[in-house]
Amino acid sequence: MRSLFLTTVGAIFCVGLCSAQVTDSANTGNENTMKVYHAIETGDMSNLDQIIDANIVDHTMQGDVTGLDAVKNMFMQMHDHIDNLSMKLISGANNGEYNFALSRMTGTTNSDFMGMPANTPIDMTDVDVVRTKNGKAVEHWEYIGPKEAMEMMNMHHEMPMDSTKTQ
Repeated sequence: MRSLFLTTVGAIFCVGLCSAQVTDSANTGNENTMKVYHAIETGDMSNLDQIIDANIVDHTMQGDVTGLDAVKNMFMQMHDHIDNLSMKLISGANNGEYNFALSRMTGTTNSDFMGMPANTPIDMTDVDVVRTKNGKAVEHWEYIGPKEAMEMMNMHHEMPMDSTKTQ
């Protein structure tokens, strides 16, 4: 169930990295990332249609999530179910129509949410890739580190602590 949480997190960052201008697109992507973070933290989704395409596709582990309304719904769920939600852009980059962001999200669930019980701390770092077209995000992919993946799947205790030893 915690992998479903990754879907939500992925959708968050999908919008944040969009830009259309080839010149200065990395700065535009970073600005849009901050606009998305602000929308999720405040619950104000009113301006997201300016940077997210109506037919956005978020490629998640559970399958594709399609459409701006679905993305806005996921963002609102995060806003409503995670207290002290903080989302920070660590670094961003651009390569043509693709934008990349290294981001960190922290907070604490205030109720059962995406398979996590209330009062579960969240501290996650990921890399998001967003394809843009005509100034708006049209596709998103998310990549997380192995530690975060194991924690989200409650499997971190199954990993050997000493990687030099074999079984």
